[in-house]
Amino acid sequence: MQLILEITQQSIAAFQLAGSEIQLLEKAVCTKRTDAGYKEVLTQVIEKIGNLDRFENFSCAYFGQEFCLVPNSLFAASNPETLLQYSVHKNVSKSDVDYNRLPEWSSVIVYQLPMWVKSVLILKAPRIVIQHELTHVLRYLTTGSLIPLRSHLIIHEEQFSLVVRKDGNIVHTSIQEYQNEDDIAYHLATVFTQLQINTKNELFIHGTGDSVESIQKKLEAQLKRIHLFEPVKIEIQTSNHLQFQTLCV
Repeated sequence: MQLILEITQQSIAAFQLAGSEIQLLEKAVCTKRTDAGYKEVLTQVIEKIGNLDRFENFSCAYFGQEFCLVPNSLFAASNPETLLQYSVHKNVSKSDVDYNRLPEWSSVIVYQLPMWVKSVLILKAPRIVIQHELTHVLRYLTTGSLIPLRSHLIIHEEQFSLVVRKDGNIVHTSIQEYQNEDDIAYHLATVFTQLQINTKNELFIHGTGDSVESIQKKLEAQLKRIHLFEPVKIEIQTSNHLQFQTLCV
């Protein structure tokens, strides 16, 4: 049995994975969006889960906009802090910079991982694997469907991520903010147009929670009315992205 955590800017959720069945254990909204506020919510979520000894594996997906995906050669020639600073528009302290290696793609994802995440989780579950959510998606993209043109869209409250694989390569990774499904559709249309995606392909849409699932259905209906997305097989998989964490433990 695996404990799966999902940390976003808006909420912190804990799930239990037993076999292929995902069960929500706890979820709390982050009303105080400060380090102290987030730390308090994460601590409360962990405490409400109860005894952690019943879990064999522990993993956490951190979803943050401050990230960059770089080839191994560039990573070896620089340092994580410098690489991340090139990609974000705010100062990130060295202690808040982390990275995940992706040998499958000869790349490294460098990202901001606040100290409050590590200070709570490593103390409560020393064996936990903490990684950026996109790391799990990118690992998963080396498995599954044989169709070479695939996209994964993960929707959270207020933000979403998009990863596109084309001709066996990762050609797009992004995290954006949104207000409604129109913003997501516009971003998808822009990316598909720029990448000249106009042949048979797959789009998997993920995300949990009533508000997110409502947006997924509206987005699917809207995309089906747009000519650009006629060749796209759209499939909503609400909690499948959580199971991607099994590839990292």
